[in-house]
Amino acid sequence: MAIDRVHSSDTQLFINDQRIPAVTRLALSSSKKTTSTRRLGSSAIADRILDANQSTQINIGINLTTGATGIDPFYSYQQMNSGFLSTGEFDFKVKDAAGVTTISGGSLTSYSLNGAVGDIVKGSTSYEGDGAIFTSVGALDVSDQTTDEFGGFFTPQKIQITTTTNGDEGINSASLHIQDFSLSVDIGRNAVTRLGTRVPQFRYPDLNGQGTLSFNVIKNQVTGINISSLICDSGAIKIDLKDREDNSVMNFTTSGCCLESVDESTSLDDNTQVSFSYYFPIGVGVSS
Repeated sequence: MAIDRVHSSDTQLFINDQRIPAVTRLALSSSKKTTSTRRLGSSAIADRILDANQSTQINIGINLTTGATGIDPFYSYQQMNSGFLSTGEFDFKVKDAAGVTTISGGSLTSYSLNGAVGDIVKGSTSYEGDGAIFTSVGALDVSDQTTDEFGGFFTPQKIQITTTTNGDEGINSASLHIQDFSLSVDIGRNAVTRLGTRVPQFRYPDLNGQGTLSFNVIKNQVTGINISSLICDSGAIKIDLKDREDNSVMNFTTSGCCLESVDESTSLDDNTQVSFSYYFPIGVGVSS
């Protein structure tokens, strides 16, 4: 049967042969890496040699679910012994009505999480894997479309921030009207390729990396902060997402956080907002 187009409803993502639900965005990018050569006495490029480590970037957007069927690639990654800094790999398969695209040896390169009061919590992950391989065998048809049943998508009605820092940076979020938060981690990867092979044996992470955590609050009587009195006191920060009954539904904890900046902004006919930005060392210091 001829295929007029491939629609999002005809596309499914599998990680290690497990289908991932609630995917809202999927992008694959492959760029050839070459070395240009010139002949002696000529300014023109004579040839281009294909380099080793031909890779494909995978970017995934996902809505976080609260039910047992909800899967977030971040949680799966944290189950590995070394967390973000692991050299463990994932195998990806993107199946649609045209065929199957396979990317093996994928290593996590970035993760971000964004949440706001009254909005669905969203996650985004990026991976670097070996070059993509396409085959028409295993293409999906209409019968492969599924109706997923989730425990529910969560829209937090209250965001509470708690911190264990004891210096002037310490804040009590019970008196703050927190509107949204963002947590992100970036991990650079160095490919290790053995002599005589084109595919990396593994991609080890760059060290001395860091993640960032930020949140915005509406300024009120207790929010005013004198930036000149802030000290660089590190500690753990917990983001607690609660429902209307003040029950905790999701929470994320980052360790070794240190305040980096406090910004205040206002615009006509709008509330004045104060933005807090922290950084933390990359490791196994993020939990949920």
